[in-house]
Amino acid sequence: EESTVLSNTASGVASIVVDSKSGDNMIIVSPGANYELTKEDVRTTLQAMKPSVVVVQLEILPEVALEAMKVGKEIGATTVLNTAPAPEGWTLEDPGREFYPYVDILIPNETELQKLCKDTPDCETEEEMAKSLLDKGVSTVLVTLGARGAMIVQKDDGSSGNTKVTLVDAPDDLPAREEPVKDTIGAGDAFCGALSTCLSMGMTLEQSATFACGVASMTVRKVGAQTSYPTQEELPDCLKMETLQKAG
Repeated sequence: EESTVLSNTASGVASIVVDSKSGDNMIIVSPGANYELTKEDVRTTLQAMKPSVVVVQLEILPEVALEAMKVGKEIGATTVLNTAPAPEGWTLEDPGREFYPYVDILIPNETELQKLCKDTPDCETEEEMAKSLLDKGVSTVLVTLGARGAMIVQKDDGSSGNTKVTLVDAPDDLPAREEPVKDTIGAGDAFCGALSTCLSMGMTLEQSATFACGVASMTVRKVGAQTSYPTQEELPDCLKMETLQKAG
């Protein structure tokens, strides 16, 4: 692994406030070095690495995030955009910031979905809002729904123009289901990382989302972000790759 150290620039910092009763959280971000990442940085790195999946969040400058999406499409990767945090003061459709045509899989949570669709008329349900984003050029919208799992909305493979909606959740026999929720910090990151890992291994989107729901469900039973993520050895049998592939 390689890294770049910038002098006279602080690392990005996220201060996290957690509701001790519900486990819900609010994150206050000071971007620091995150905003020093450039379009040239991502283009050079992605062209050299040629990954099969490119995952981007919005904790870097919008133009840099968009460049990563564009380069991802150029190299034939599956592009995944997690809209965390949701845009404030700008949109994914602003001139020069047209994200949607470059996004294969868009991953908002419930709150982010509402923000993305706040100016879209006649959209009241999560399904309606997700479908409206398909009309903007996104191939697939995958909405994370917390304890309800996730919803995959995508255009049908056929020429009918119909939309396919699939609800997924962690496996029913996931042992963590029996444990109380302690802290939701990092669950979204865990979901996106787990999903992208599975996709890069050739698993279907539904299989990948099921695995991601399971991993995210495990993380909320522990306190902390990265410290709550399970290792490969800690995964229960129901989240083993071979188990999910057989179920799919």
